[in-house]
Amino acid sequence: MNKESLLKLIELQKQDFALDKLKAVLDKIPVMIANLKAQLEAEKARAGETKARTIALEKKKKEKELELAQKEEQAKKHGAELNTVKTNEAFKALQTEIGFAKQAAGEIETEILMLMEQIDGARKDEKAAAAEVAAEAKKFEAEIAAHEGRLKQAQAEYDAAKAVRDQDAAPIPPQAMRVYDHIRSRGKPDAVVPIEAAICSACRINLAPQVIVEATKLKSLVTCESCQRILYRPEILAKASAPAA
Repeated sequence: MNKESLLKLIELQKQDFALDKLKAVLDKIPVMIANLKAQLEAEKARAGETKARTIALEKKKKEKELELAQKEEQAKKHGAELNTVKTNEAFKALQTEIGFAKQAAGEIETEILMLMEQIDGARKDEKAAAAEVAAEAKKFEAEIAAHEGRLKQAQAEYDAAKAVRDQDAAPIPPQAMRVYDHIRSRGKPDAVVPIEAAICSACRINLAPQVIVEATKLKSLVTCESCQRILYRPEILAKASAPAA
């Protein structure tokens, strides 16, 4: 690899560092949006629980009203039968049944009154919860909209930077790009690193003399035998890039 290609590769790495930061933002924002939406749904569910309680109480009240109507009908029926009985014992038995029916009806009426109070309280809770959810929903929706705007802007910035990066990568030899991309794909964003006093600046291993020689010649791609990163000598590149006196 000649000095021009190596310099371009080093510059490309700077662009990729910037792209990595933008990508981190792109990955983070959707998670934040998803969390906000989950919180919003949780708030709605809380309001739904208060509404469900009201519905359950109203259902129970209707059941009790039906039960009351049955007891009243039972008492009415026994009252009509009093005129048809022929024995004193039968008359007393019917009166006892009527008494039980009226007592049960009274107890049911008490339960209905208690349920009505509970329903009133549940409706107030439901109304308050709905108001709270509506207020919270506005906040969540505003935050979600703001994050979605940031996401759109970050995506546009990323796409524009990526287009420039890909254009700048085109002149670099394909073999060098394959090595570079492979290193980065293995979790090493700093794929191109300088040699510092015969040491790989990334993994800190002592480099073989031949490696230093090859890096000095600037004729081929030189990699670290330990971490496989692409190596270069900053002082040689600086000398090679300096304008002639």
